[in-house]
Formats: sequence, structure tokens, C-alpha cells
Amino acid sequence: MDTEARKPATEDIRGSRRERRRTVIAASAGNFAEWYDWGIYGVVATVIAQRFFPHGNAALAILGAYAVFAIAYLTRPLGTMIFGHIADSLGRKKALSVTIVFTCAATALIGFIPAYETIGVAAPLLLLLLRLIQSLGTGGEHATAIAFVYEHGPRGGKAKAVGVLNAMTLVGLLFGTLLATGISAILPPDAWTSWGWRTLFWLSLPMGLIGLYVRRHTEDGEEFQQLQRTRRPKATLRSSPVLEAIRTSWRKILLFVAFLGTWSIVSATVTSYLATFLKTNPALSQSAAYGANTTASATAVLFVLAFAPFVDRLGLRRATILACTVVAVVTVPGFILAGNGLAGAYLGAFLLGATKGMLAVPSLLAVSQIFPARIRVSAGGLSYNIAASALGGTAPLVAVGLNEALGSPLAFSSYIALAAVITIAIMLTAGRRWITASAQYSGDAGLR
Repeated sequence: MDTEARKPATEDIRGSRRERRRTVIAASAGNFAEWYDWGIYGVVATVIAQRFFPHGNAALAILGAYAVFAIAYLTRPLGTMIFGHIADSLGRKKALSVTIVFTCAATALIGFIPAYETIGVAAPLLLLLLRLIQSLGTGGEHATAIAFVYEHGPRGGKAKAVGVLNAMTLVGLLFGTLLATGISAILPPDAWTSWGWRTLFWLSLPMGLIGLYVRRHTEDGEEFQQLQRTRRPKATLRSSPVLEAIRTSWRKILLFVAFLGTWSIVSATVTSYLATFLKTNPALSQSAAYGANTTASATAVLFVLAFAPFVDRLGLRRATILACTVVAVVTVPGFILAGNGLAGAYLGAFLLGATKGMLAVPSLLAVSQIFPARIRVSAGGLSYNIAASALGGTAPLVAVGLNEALGSPLAFSSYIALAAVITIAIMLTAGRRWITASAQYSGDAGLR
């Protein structure tokens, strides 16, 4: 009797674990493709500057490439409004099935844009248009995927679930940098700059098709399903989660934008600027610079997986303070090392990748944890994407501008350290109130 009684419970636990694994894979599929694109854009930014912008001034061309990178972030908040409404009203699964199409189709089409010599100013304009469309999908993708995984995660293990999602996402970055390193090393320089870099963008199309198939075979989490059962169907369609989020939580959203500033800057810097910065190190060849950049991406993945279980134990507040302290202390020496010598480049890349990995889990966990389920994607996504647009998207541009003006990486790395201090101050003052509220939303008294 006891054996028979225990068997269904064991099967339920195994089934639940299988469902969680399926959820993480489905959510990761789009994020993999999304961050694969951001990663390869940073790696090939110098090639994009050569191919899509006028010749004659290399510094101006790279500024143009990063200006497109920054401007594209402007559609992220709009993506949150569109897809956040779908996610909070109709379901996370439905929103994720649409965002992956926007993201991957726009990414693939970048690989087909003719060069500046062929179509002139239309080249950077087409690049900007496709980046805007890609960013629109990204604006709804990331926050929805985090909420999807968060709501499927077990109590006391939500940070680990979000960490696995983020690690899989960063693997997309790593995959992109490894491909760029390999293809650029194999191909002659002329072939790489004329067509080799384009293959990196074309690959996002099969990635998107695989991700769409996987996502269509999952279900929303129990927390969201319970919310849907208590809603009236017509009221669900008429209501606007975004407007409700702004009306009821605008103060928290504004403060949360500032809180996410450090993550937005660090993420964009390591993802898209570090590869360009490493090429200014005279001791590095092109392949060595790509190799150091790959080291940063691999280190970020390892630190995400290693730190996530500690976030569950420490709680969001203490984990954020610890991670931001590491960012404030390590970033300046990390950039100094990365700009000097071969060994320094790899050590500096390791340190900068570690800061990104540690900061990723508490920052992204907060996107879902501090808002209730009915507005989780809209409020968390709006905060995340405003921070990403205002601070993340401009980070490479600010970095290039400061380093060109001052001739030293100290100014920009100090800018990152200051952002980390601001996030610490916010968590020390408002963090306890946020965590108390999030425990009430989820019924999980273990949140800290």
C-alpha cells in the first residue's frame, strides 16, 4: 500500500521536473536567438561600419554603427506595450510565439542588406529599420520569457530557474562569438568582410523556426492559469495591463528603471562593446581579440550558473548588493587589464564576464519578482526596456565617445562603477519594501 501510495507522487514530481525543463528550453529558444544577434552585432560592429557607412573616417563609421545599436533600443518599450499586453492578458505562451518571429526574421534579413557602395545611404537606413523591428520583438521577448520561467519555478528555486534561462541566453552570445571567431579565422580577410560575416545573421532563421516549434508545445504556469480562471473573459480583453501598471505602480517603475541601470550598462558593454575595445589593445591580433571576448562570454555563463543557487539562499536584496559591490570594485581594473597585453586582455575579459554573470541573476529575477502576476510582464518589461533603451543601448556609444575624448578607459569604467553604487543605494533604501510586497504576491514567505 505504501509503495503504491508513493508511486503517483513520485511520478508527479518527475512530471513536474520534465515540465520545468521543457519550459526553460522553450523560453531559452527565443532568448538564445535574441542574444545571439546582440552578440554577433558587437563582434562584427567594425565590419558593419566598413560595409554600411561611408569610408574615410573609421572612428565616425564605428560611431555610426553604435548609433544604430542605440537608436534601435527605442522600440523596446513599444514592444513591451504590445507584447506585454498579450502576455498579461492572453498568456505568456502566445506572446512568446509571436516575439520569436519578429526577432529572428529581422535578424536574418540584416544579412541580406547590400553594402554602402551598392545602395548608398539606404544601407544604414535598412540596417536601422531591421534593428528597430528586431528590438520591437526583443522588447516583449525577454520579460515574457523571465515571467514564464519564474512562474514555473519551484518555491525556493526560482532564482536557479531564472539563472538556467539566463545561462542558456548567454550561450547564444557565446555561440555567436565562437562562430565569428571561427569563421573569421578560417576565411581570408577579404572573404570575411565581403560575405562571411553575413552567414552569422542568416543562421538566426533556422534558430527561430526551432524555437517556435518548441514554444508551441508548452503551457503557461499555474500562477498565471489561476489568475486567468478568476478573470472575466471580456474584461481580460478590454483591460490594459500596461495602463494599469503605469497607473498603479509608476513610482516603483521609475525607481526600478534606475535599479536596472547597472545591469543594462554592464550587459551591453560586455555583449557589444568589449569586442571593439579589445581591438584597441596593440598586443592582440583579430583572432586573439575575438578569443578574449569569447572568454568574457564563457565566464558570464559559468558565473550565472554558479551564483544562481546562492541567490535563492541569500535572497534578492543581499544578492544584488553583493553583485553590485563586485561590479563597483572590479570594473575599472578589468578594463585597465583588458587594454594592456595578451595576458591582461584575457584576465580583464574574465573579470568583466564575471561581473556580468553575477549581476545577471538578481537583476533578471527582480524583473518578475517585484510585480504581481496580472501586470508582471508589462511593469517588469517596461522598466527593463526603458533602462535598456536609455542606459544599455547608449552604453557602447558613451564608451566610444568617452574613450575617444579622453584616450583612457578609466572614465567609462568609472561610469559603470557609479551605476553600481546607485543600484546598491536603491536596494538598501527601497529593497526591503519591494521584497515584502513580492512575498505577498506569490505567497512565498521565503523571499528576502
